[in-house]
Amino acid sequence: MCRRRSSWSDPIAREGLRADIPGMNRRGLLLASSGVLAAPALASAQGLSSGGLQAQQGTSVAGGWRLDVLARWGDPVLSDAPAWAPNAPDADAVSAQFGWDAELLAVFTPPRATDGVPRAVVAVAHPGVDPAMAYPDGRDRPDVSAAMQGVSIINLEKRGRAWVLSSGGYQSRHLGARTLCRADGPAAEQLGGAINGIYGAGAGCGTADRLLLAESEASDWTNRLPGRITAAQGWVVEVNPFEPSDIPVKRTALGRAPQAIAAQVSPEGKLVVYLAHQTGLARFVSAEAATSPDALAAGTLSAARFNGADVTWAPLGADAWQDLPAALAQAGARPLPAGASLAIVADALVVGAPGQGATGLRGVVDTSRVTSLLPAGMAPGLSALTGDQRGQLWIGNDAGYGYSSTVMTPDGRPALVMPRGARVGGLGLSPDGAALFTCIRTPGAEPGRSYSRPATRWPDFTPGTPPRSALVAIERG
Repeated sequence: MCRRRSSWSDPIAREGLRADIPGMNRRGLLLASSGVLAAPALASAQGLSSGGLQAQQGTSVAGGWRLDVLARWGDPVLSDAPAWAPNAPDADAVSAQFGWDAELLAVFTPPRATDGVPRAVVAVAHPGVDPAMAYPDGRDRPDVSAAMQGVSIINLEKRGRAWVLSSGGYQSRHLGARTLCRADGPAAEQLGGAINGIYGAGAGCGTADRLLLAESEASDWTNRLPGRITAAQGWVVEVNPFEPSDIPVKRTALGRAPQAIAAQVSPEGKLVVYLAHQTGLARFVSAEAATSPDALAAGTLSAARFNGADVTWAPLGADAWQDLPAALAQAGARPLPAGASLAIVADALVVGAPGQGATGLRGVVDTSRVTSLLPAGMAPGLSALTGDQRGQLWIGNDAGYGYSSTVMTPDGRPALVMPRGARVGGLGLSPDGAALFTCIRTPGAEPGRSYSRPATRWPDFTPGTPPRSALVAIERG
């Protein structure tokens, strides 16, 4: 749970979470002795809700903590990727490299190897490419941009006390414009057999050894790549994060283009997927058990109806997948603001949004109980959520021009302050619980800035080298 040091005025925020979500408490994180992430302290923590922290060229971390940069724009995802050449980008080269934008989607723990080295498989989305910041002349190169976007699945391993990129890891690959997919569910026959491309995957989650990607409607790519974006784009895509030879599946039973997605396994063993649309919150419950390879091929969709502290899930018609936003509106769902975030924390669904704070929904049956977790003023630019091993909430707070975005601890203090123009790109805990992964998105990309005149040159700070989005880890020590 995230709060200020002063008491909350909302009694539900003060007491309801402790009662409703096991493992959460009102004290913030305790200093841990077993490597579990513990809340850091930063002297300049005050005033985030009233104005934020002034923008800076580099990054700051809390005292006693360190920041490790794991992968940057242009770093190799595939072992044979050529060296980064930002002044002369090539579609073949960038399709094997870490993309320009970066947003952490999910962290998976692979089976432990015989050498005993802790490892992680991490999925990072590259939702878009801004030509002004990505190319020296500011002119778009649509084929190169299409190859640069997508999703990187990379291997990390722990060496000593630090997580590092594992070169040539078995699971490492890039999913994007050239990725072969297939479709299943009610629209499978309409979409045909082989499908080329994953575009605009700006949201996703991991559960039950599945990576779920939420493709956007890809309207930006429709204009940049005439004729290439079809009805086969804009779905929830299921990927096996551990097996590169498996073909990604576009699961049409879940409808099109959610702006956020989260999933969990129900007490009955079904796979439950939550889908955030601006017209409301939807829930998909699989017809088959979560252990089935095709659990997401069929199921039931329902809409969240809020009534005070309760949510009832109203079943939607069998054809709701065809236009899920319209079906949600017709069912009386409560609209969600743009930028809504979803996360599963201690078996509860947490719904957050800029300017609205965060609430928790516990229960996956016909009625869920709503608990206020985070007041709107605590993180006015709330953009990312994750829970730690103690079931407490870490958040990303994006700031406006002139201020720095931050990653905030459960007690409302900044753990990481980002460089100028950067945004928080997702949050996730390392498998050992000792580090928090996040992405520093689009540093230097303030209004009016460009490739040659960015607001910062983080992380390299080399003359002529553009700023680079990066996957990072923050950890004590």
